Amino acid sequence: MKKVGICVGTTRPNRVTFVSDKPLRLGQFVCLRFKEETEENLLLGMIQSIERENPYLPENIKNPEHAEGIKKFSTNESTVRGEIQILGKIIDTGEEVFLQIPRTPPFPASEILEVDKELLKKVFGAKSNKFVRIGRLLAEKEDIPVFIDIEQVVLRHLAILAVTGAGKSNTVSVILKNIINLSGTVLVFDFHGEYLKSKLTRNGKNAVNVIKPLINPASLKPKEFASLIGIKQTAYIQFRYFRIALESLIENLEEEKGKNWQNFISTNEFLQRLKEELENLGSTEEEGEKRKKIKGKIREDSLYEVLNKLEDLELELGHIIKLGIPPIIEEIKPGFVNVIDFSELDEDVADAIASNILRWSLEERKKAVRGKTSKIPYPILIVIEEAHILAGEKRNTDSKYYIARIAREGRKFGLGITIVTQRPKGLDREILSQMNNMIILKLVEPEDQKHVQRASESLSQELMNYLPGLNPGEAIIIGNMTKIPLLVKIDKAKEKIEGIDIDVVKQWSQNSHQLQEQELFFENPLDELENL
Repeated sequence: MKKVGICVGTTRPNRVTFVSDKPLRLGQFVCLRFKEETEENLLLGMIQSIERENPYLPENIKNPEHAEGIKKFSTNESTVRGEIQILGKIIDTGEEVFLQIPRTPPFPASEILEVDKELLKKVFGAKSNKFVRIGRLLAEKEDIPVFIDIEQVVLRHLAILAVTGAGKSNTVSVILKNIINLSGTVLVFDFHGEYLKSKLTRNGKNAVNVIKPLINPASLKPKEFASLIGIKQTAYIQFRYFRIALESLIENLEEEKGKNWQNFISTNEFLQRLKEELENLGSTEEEGEKRKKIKGKIREDSLYEVLNKLEDLELELGHIIKLGIPPIIEEIKPGFVNVIDFSELDEDVADAIASNILRWSLEERKKAVRGKTSKIPYPILIVIEEAHILAGEKRNTDSKYYIARIAREGRKFGLGITIVTQRPKGLDREILSQMNNMIILKLVEPEDQKHVQRASESLSQELMNYLPGLNPGEAIIIGNMTKIPLLVKIDKAKEKIEGIDIDVVKQWSQNSHQLQEQELFFENPLDELENL
């Protein structure tokens, strides 16, 4: 290996300062070699910061002509100086290369060597069929592929964070393509309809299953049903009236038609009878258990508000409410990217449906792991696009509760969460901190950067400094899926999930002939009048 520099100053187990006369690059991997007693040690490191200085051109030079004169005889006197983060001691078993955390600092004056490319390929290559290619090392001239442990993506969760246009959709596409190639199952919450026409395939056949967000009101918990019709979590009185009426209706239907009452009543009739139950609560003749549950005089304004919300549900969401249909999770196809289209629903309705799916998913995966009959007998990854909608820092949603639960418990049950957003500062910090893997593309806003750094111990200030300057498709990858932080150029997906940006100029051009006709008319309006 070629010598490219030398350690100077005080060394530490995880960091050294170096000088060099070679044109090294930010993010480049290097080796440190030194002998301690009889053992030769070889460490792998990454250049974290780098600068070039000329001792004859100090910062306090004030005269440009003077600087130009010095430049003529000191061109070859510049020195490259910087810091290297030590990633680990290289342990080569012959078949496998892995990194061991060093306990002692390297000696000052240790050699800095150009790293062997085959060594990098072994370190970052696939160690088993659990590893899939995500891209290549960004700072290396040769194509050094980077593989991630896809099992850790599911078990330890993943956050994909970036500004708009930085390559989030492409990154998700690469990951999903790898998962379905392994016959894995994914469920996507799609808030913009980007996945509906995606061309993801397995063995040349379509691997996307679009699921309509139809929901059975009888399969919802009272709190979920209340949220669906727009009763806020803080509207305690409205919720109490709604819950009493709903429980009373279901009890009556079971007495009339048995446990399978959903087979003998239409959705419209169910909603109509629910309204009647609510109206009966306001009757002065209403007595018995319902009256005891109400506890006091009926507040008519709250009761009428619930009735209005229920009527709005019929008008606005009647097309997605259907009694007797199975839970949405029964529509999930194993080995497919299953897409639920939330693009035509408002945030509160999407939250009600999403929280129901998340709850069912967790319950069914628990059954599967415990050897019981389950509707989801296989591990599954749930991808939540626009995650700040359902898991916002300042917005309490039913979904946020279940996302947090899955983030804490999901690894025990083979249930993973991937959150995707261009607004990291809008994400709940606790949930973000539970994402043990992160793919961070370009982030410009300081508040976004700080929010991410507070949530991740692995994101150093040095790595943070890269974020504003990343080009589209370039990312920092940290977490269990790679073990060490990496700067990566994400592969370009051949079967990409497309964004929905409108081609504004093209549409303007298509309408240009109409503008020309209008201009011709208004050039000679008197002529037109004479013709009339």
